[in-house]
Amino acid sequence: MVYDERSDGSSSSSDAQETYMRSSKITAGAANNVNSPPSMPKHIPFPDQYATTSEWVSELIMCAFTMGAAIIQFINIYRTNWWLPQSYTRHMVNMQLIDPYLRYLILLVNTRRLLYCVLLQALAKWKCAERQKRMWRLCIKYAFGGLVQLALCFCVLRLYQQHTYLLLFYLSYPVLVYLLIFGFELEPFLRTKFELQGVYINDMPVHCCTTNAAQIRDEIETLRHDFNKRFKQLIFTSMLNGYYSGLVPCFLALSVHYNVLRAAQHCVAVCLCAFSLCAVFLYPAKYSDTLHRATLHLGHWQRLDRDPPTRVEGAAQLITAANALTWSKYAVYGANTVVKHNGGIYRSQGLVTVATPGNSSHVRFYKLFHNPTIIYSTLATLQAAVLLVEIASLSSAKIEWHFVLSISFVAFTSLGAFFKLVRDYLITKHLYKAECATSDRI
Repeated sequence: MVYDERSDGSSSSSDAQETYMRSSKITAGAANNVNSPPSMPKHIPFPDQYATTSEWVSELIMCAFTMGAAIIQFINIYRTNWWLPQSYTRHMVNMQLIDPYLRYLILLVNTRRLLYCVLLQALAKWKCAERQKRMWRLCIKYAFGGLVQLALCFCVLRLYQQHTYLLLFYLSYPVLVYLLIFGFELEPFLRTKFELQGVYINDMPVHCCTTNAAQIRDEIETLRHDFNKRFKQLIFTSMLNGYYSGLVPCFLALSVHYNVLRAAQHCVAVCLCAFSLCAVFLYPAKYSDTLHRATLHLGHWQRLDRDPPTRVEGAAQLITAANALTWSKYAVYGANTVVKHNGGIYRSQGLVTVATPGNSSHVRFYKLFHNPTIIYSTLATLQAAVLLVEIASLSSAKIEWHFVLSISFVAFTSLGAFFKLVRDYLITKHLYKAECATSDRI
């Protein structure tokens, strides 16, 4: 075999020349993108017929679900043989075995947000100055919140007098979790959705189309905090509803024999269904559309110098780095613009990019909301799996009537959440498809 050095040298020269031409084209394209204003993204109008559910309706549905779940758990524990002719009672549940202060405690926990929402709705219809409304809103917030907390403390104290120290820890455990998540804020205790500082209409953040890079990043920061706040509320609310509607009745059932496995299964099903309902209420399709619009203005940077380059790629990176622009926080960059920032080389993705290169929060925000259908397809798939497991559990050989009632109630409520998730998925899918077609034409 003969090795030709001239052919190898010409091949290397050809590769280097090709690399140089490619780098020159990228640099020229970057210069053209900076000199000419980039094309701003076009948003598809969100259909008005798919408006979000009002807050009081959401709280009414959640209150009805949690109260129904607590009642069914009491049936699982304190049920009677009321249908037998020899039965000594005609009641479905032994009410005399249930501590009345436990019933009051569960009732207060499950209805506090609905009652507070009704008070806010009544205040909103009252015709007075905006300053007076804000003052009355603060008065209602602290007066109602303090009253609810005093009533809960009274119920816990009476339960403690009749039981042990361990029960006091069981009942106060969610308080510790709340303090770790929200601190000493009162608003998350009284409302599922509450506003941060920013532009909100009907408890929904509003996207502002602008070409100011600093304003776009500030809006992304506000939306990111709003999403994190809603996610914390989602986790806490679903766990709280499952805890007080499922586990707490089991803690006080000390002298009653019941099916522990069925009661635990009811707790898990209630927690998962509450998670789905909260996700539907906190993250409707219109909310994800707002975050998706902001994502189009944010853009994304792809790092070019992360992997160890070969000799030819190293030469291309040197040429690109020598001609790359220095990233500026005031500039709006077009597609395929190459910049350097903090020792890294980045190329912009999308129509416009104002994100900070290397900012992990901007990267996560873009990946999560660039395609809004991912969230709803994932949630709908999980909800479908939960429904299939609940239906399959009905095929058990030794199934009792109260368990059929439990599974039927949770499955019926889960079907409503599943319908809304599938509907939001289809809406976002069609909007995203039309938006991609418009972006391709641009």
